[in-house]
Amino acid sequence: MRARLAGNALITFSWTGVMCSYALGYQAVHRDAKALERHTRLWAQGLARGWGMEVEAHDVDRVPRDRPCVLLANHQSHADVVALFLALPVLPVFLAKRELQAVPLFGRIMETGGHVFIDRAKHDRAIETIDDAARRLRPGNPLLVFPEGTRGARLEVQRFKKGGFHLARKAGVPIVPVGIRGSRAVWPREAAAAVPGRVVIHVGEPIPPEVVTSSPLDTLMDDVRERISELSALPIAER
Repeated sequence: MRARLAGNALITFSWTGVMCSYALGYQAVHRDAKALERHTRLWAQGLARGWGMEVEAHDVDRVPRDRPCVLLANHQSHADVVALFLALPVLPVFLAKRELQAVPLFGRIMETGGHVFIDRAKHDRAIETIDDAARRLRPGNPLLVFPEGTRGARLEVQRFKKGGFHLARKAGVPIVPVGIRGSRAVWPREAAAAVPGRVVIHVGEPIPPEVVTSSPLDTLMDDVRERISELSALPIAER
């Protein structure tokens, strides 16, 4: 098992470094968004193959292609991002913590891909980021948020933060709940690398923009949390 973990850690860092370097070099010359999407999927495919991770997806056609939307998903593992890149019919832009922007190569490729960084420690800056992200949402490029804010310590759906909901309300777009199953077994929070396994993605029915904007915020958050709990087959944390 230790040898497998070490091998998968090597695959993760080396393949990520190679693909980030190649994609950044290509973009410096061509500025081709479609090519960046292809390179992103190739990165995810290489990692999944190297880890021995299989991805199964259900109802992904519920993700709108003709209008912007906000995807909200539970978060158990680093493997979630790779699985979502493989499962979803269109590549999402992530609302990510500011610390990722400082990761060599990876942070730069996220900037190039249009991912949005939020400084959760500075409330005013976070609000500005959400306002800017709401203005930039466009069809065929959904924005994905992990409303728990970080990987869960237990197999539960933790309390949600409000950022993704404020963003959807400001933009007047649908919220699409997403449930992720099995990713914690592939890459446990306490582990240094991934192990073989299966991740299953379930996409729920979109919540129409008129419901998103008119529902009381707490009611909307509770509704989405219940939907994600059902889609992910995880209980709601009591605290």
